[in-house]
Amino acid sequence: MRSRPKTRRAATRRGIALLITLIFLALFACLAVAIATSADANLTMARNRIEAQQAAALAEAGIQLSLRHLAGLHVLDTHDAADLHEAMAEHLEAEWVSSSMLQANNITWNSGGVSVPVISISRPDGRTGRIELSIAASGGAADNTTVTIQSTGRFGRAVRTVSYNMTAQRGHSLLFRHGIASKSSIRMTGDARIQGANNPDEGSILSASYSTSQPIQLTGNARISGDVGICNPNGSIKKTGNVVIGGDEVIGAEEPEWPSVDTSLFRPYATNVRTSGASGNLTLSNVRIPAGTNPTFSGNVTVYGVLYIESPNKVTFSGNANIVGVVVAEPPAVDNLNANQIQFTGNVSTSGVENLPSGSQYDGLRDLTGSFLLAPGYSTAFTGNFNTINGCMVASEFKFTGNASGTIHGGIINLCDSSLQLTGNANLTIDRENMTENPAGLVSSYQLVGIPGSYAE
Repeated sequence: MRSRPKTRRAATRRGIALLITLIFLALFACLAVAIATSADANLTMARNRIEAQQAAALAEAGIQLSLRHLAGLHVLDTHDAADLHEAMAEHLEAEWVSSSMLQANNITWNSGGVSVPVISISRPDGRTGRIELSIAASGGAADNTTVTIQSTGRFGRAVRTVSYNMTAQRGHSLLFRHGIASKSSIRMTGDARIQGANNPDEGSILSASYSTSQPIQLTGNARISGDVGICNPNGSIKKTGNVVIGGDEVIGAEEPEWPSVDTSLFRPYATNVRTSGASGNLTLSNVRIPAGTNPTFSGNVTVYGVLYIESPNKVTFSGNANIVGVVVAEPPAVDNLNANQIQFTGNVSTSGVENLPSGSQYDGLRDLTGSFLLAPGYSTAFTGNFNTINGCMVASEFKFTGNASGTIHGGIINLCDSSLQLTGNANLTIDRENMTENPAGLVSSYQLVGIPGSYAE
């Protein structure tokens, strides 16, 4: 009779044990679910983090890719935003035409910017990312020279966007780096000198001639206050006699960007025609010399405004010339330095267009500062003193002989592989102080550069 309670107690203990077992099983199951859920959440977070990093890397890659191909791009004109965008689009298409990442021939442009097809990037694991580039004119850029490059990276479900601004900036004139720059050889003999008015560097010279092994030849007592450079890496600087060079001698110098000359700015002002020279005193104002007239001015001549020379022509000033303005020669249709010449064999005094007297005939011309002689395709010669030349001189050949001496505000550019000579007592002083940054009539390209501090996420 007493065994029944024992059986009941045993059954109760088994039930409790079973219940405890079930509770533990439930707890372990919940724990397993929690662990699985946590692991899944961690995996999701890790995946999201990785995708976000990949998307950010793709967005950054888009900016770097754009800068790699666009930074330093030369653009001839930016008066119209479409000109800038067209140049950028054509350059990117040329750079990416053989790329498998995008269809480069689908790059388009308009006045609002440049549209670039999606760039696809494949990873070794088979996953693919995307870079979406857009180049748009920056709002409020009145000069049409600033663009915003926006790059969006997409990887998985992650999206990141960054942007950077670039602007088309006109580079400093060639004359800010060299007092005399010539595509031809430069030869100095006798007591010829080139010096800076304010510092020795202003008297630096550069030859970009490759047609001779000695692009610069210095003999006698030649003196140069600044650097002497040649672009030909296989050339040499010949020095014979008591030559003094104040700066460095540079072999294989980087060839600069040479400006082009636009004489059309001055042509409308040349309203008075002069078909002959003169031997007496003469005053001219805004004059055009027709082609083939070959005048010689042997007396004292004063010129106000523009002296515009049509080509071909030989114009000689053998007397004293006083020029308040600018001498401009029409570019010849055929290169011939024997048929196209401007010679100053007497003394010359000059003053810039900003000093022209009152009168509506000079309105607008007074703003075209920085140039004295613009004569592409012409041989020019100076044999007398010229005191001060108020503006740069650009031609296709230069000869300074005898006692030709004076100060040039702006320097000299020779655009032809002909010759640039200083002989006898020729003494040139180059003065760049207060020089016009972009002399009128000289056209140089703009260059795309990044704007520091414009990067944004």
